Amino acid sequence: MSRDSEREIRALLEARTRAFGRRDAATAAAAYDDGLVLFDAVGPFVHRDEDPTDRLERWIALYGTGIGHEIRDLEITAEGDLAFCHFLVRISGTMRDGTEVGMWVRATSCLRRQDGAWTIVHEHASVPFDADTGHAVLRGEL
Repeated sequence: MSRDSEREIRALLEARTRAFGRRDAATAAAAYDDGLVLFDAVGPFVHRDEDPTDRLERWIALYGTGIGHEIRDLEITAEGDLAFCHFLVRISGTMRDGTEVGMWVRATSCLRRQDGAWTIVHEHASVPFDADTGHAVLRGEL
């Protein structure tokens, strides 16, 4: 893997993290490819042909604060113009209704480099569940 590719992908993810903290949907959405396919932790099962800026604006509007977006255990694999990475991300903040959010999500991003720039073409975010109760596991030891 090229060190440049790894550095560029880390920079893309870090810019998105900073954008969430500033409530800047346009900058966060700039990481996404026009043909993005998104399997999000929030339904529906798959998002296609959806304006990512509009979607992120709706999500950010639910928060009264900036959104904490802490990436942990990031691993990147890149070869040529394709890459994927997987990581854990902690989402935190206070929603407009006063609900405090502090949850871990598992994420995988698949990227493609076009015209010298990396974009996310597929992203999958999920939460584990407790098989005994069927409830999502959002907090706890990692």
